[in-house]
Amino acid sequence: MDFYKPGPNKRVCAYLIDCLIIAAGGRIISYVIAKDISFLFWLPTTLLKDCFDGQSIGKYLVGTRIIDEKNLPVKYSKTIIRNIFMEIPFFFIVEYFMMLKDKDEGKRIGDKVAKTKVTDLKPQIQDSIFLWISVILMVFGVVMPILLFLKGNPGLSS
Repeated sequence: MDFYKPGPNKRVCAYLIDCLIIAAGGRIISYVIAKDISFLFWLPTTLLKDCFDGQSIGKYLVGTRIIDEKNLPVKYSKTIIRNIFMEIPFFFIVEYFMMLKDKDEGKRIGDKVAKTKVTDLKPQIQDSIFLWISVILMVFGVVMPILLFLKGNPGLSS
């Protein structure tokens, strides 16, 4: 498999898609069983999300895949190891800057520890498109729920 370094916008977009899907799944399950277990759903799902041929739903949709350092398909254990770092609260910010700092392969700390990298399966699609998709995802996934929450709780918005 050839290696093409994906742009940061493509990787962030895949991450946001995964987060929104996992959050929605957790909320749906919590609603169905009438008990908030979102966190219990979040942890294993985040760790295991890339175990499908090195892709999560977000990676599949944007066209990226995790491979090992020899450009071979990645093992499940490596995908879990690389995702452990994303479980640390707010550590995704550190990971983002590490990814930007690595000019050659765009590796974040999780990739360095697991000896993996992310390859772009559709390098012909411009990275800038994914910036706008990410902005839209942020508006609908973060800003809108906050506004709806505040609208439903008028005492909080004053």
